[in-house]
Amino acid sequence: MAVFDTPEEAFGVLRPICVQLTKIQTVENVEQLQAQLHTVLEVMLRNSDASLLPLVADVVQDVLAALDQFYDKSATSFVSVLHTLLAALAQWFSDPGDLGQLQEQNVGEEGSHLSQRSAALQNRLENTTTPEDIEQFLLNYLKEKEIAHGNVSDFDEEEEQSDPPKVDENDAGPHVEPPLPLQIQIASDVMERCIHLLSDKRLTIRLKVLDVLDLCVVVLQSHRDQLLPLAHRAWPPLVQRLTNDDPLAVLRAFKVLRTLGVKCGDFLRSRFCKDVLPKLAGSLVTQAPVSARAGPVYSHTLAFKLQLAVLQGLGPLCERLDLGEGDLNKVADACLIYLSAKQPVKLQEAARRVFSHLMKVDPDSTWFLLNELYCPEHFEPPHPTLHPVRLRGAAGPQNPYMANVLLLLRELQ
Repeated sequence: MAVFDTPEEAFGVLRPICVQLTKIQTVENVEQLQAQLHTVLEVMLRNSDASLLPLVADVVQDVLAALDQFYDKSATSFVSVLHTLLAALAQWFSDPGDLGQLQEQNVGEEGSHLSQRSAALQNRLENTTTPEDIEQFLLNYLKEKEIAHGNVSDFDEEEEQSDPPKVDENDAGPHVEPPLPLQIQIASDVMERCIHLLSDKRLTIRLKVLDVLDLCVVVLQSHRDQLLPLAHRAWPPLVQRLTNDDPLAVLRAFKVLRTLGVKCGDFLRSRFCKDVLPKLAGSLVTQAPVSARAGPVYSHTLAFKLQLAVLQGLGPLCERLDLGEGDLNKVADACLIYLSAKQPVKLQEAARRVFSHLMKVDPDSTWFLLNELYCPEHFEPPHPTLHPVRLRGAAGPQNPYMANVLLLLRELQ
């Protein structure tokens, strides 16, 4: 592989490749050039910084155009290029304060050039007299002469007609949207393609597209006006990946769901409760007896990884989305059985974390549910006329929920 000392050298090799991809529309040409494209662009992105982005903006558009034309034959390589690109953007612009840095820098440079041109123009005007200056001088002279003779009304009327209406200094006029930062434009274009490729029949493509989609959400997090419409369009195919796909795709889709929950919680709440939560809760309940009977090898299976991912993600989602009581009960009922000592240790730990998050949202209901599993003490009424409180949780050493419930109750206190 060739070694490039600067991004400009690599760009000199990369640009002709992309031109060939878009100008010579043959599958053979694409297959020959896509490997070079991926290698060169990947090396550039990994060994440079955000200053490279303006150089490769046109190249990215060429890649997207080639993907549109040859997605059935070469989608794998092109999606890999897009993954490398979005990973770099997420790294460069992960801090919301840094978003728009390139745009502000470009605007500052343009402003500097404009101010220089304005200063030069002012210098020229100071040394020359234009016909407009002479005309204005004569008009002012005539006005002052008429005022001296007492003819004020005519000029007042003309002034009222000719003067433009006063504009309030606080009124900014019609609202004009500023141009989007370059990384936001690129992430939006890439996410558009991801939406279409989420339903691709090839599992490998769906897995890579889900990874790219997750990075797109991270990059777009500070621009909700761009993120929310795209998330709305991506939601139906994402739900299909979550509820009716290969377990590997479900794992990746759940990762995207967690990222969406952090970045656009209000938008996701009702959709999550309606389209996803019942399927996830049902899957946990169905799989719980299997994991309880399984041996140590079970922890290496895809089913275990899926259970673990759902348990690890449900708690933060419930807290972030601020779910209602009914939906919280669905989550709690699905996760209670995983507090049993019969379950694998990692699943028990993940279930405890779910209830730790539920405590922050609804501590009273969580306390009651835990005591229904295992009640460590008897509650005596403060007055003989009151009936004693009886909770169903058996307080005995044989209770499989004892250890985990005690840990959670101590945390709640």
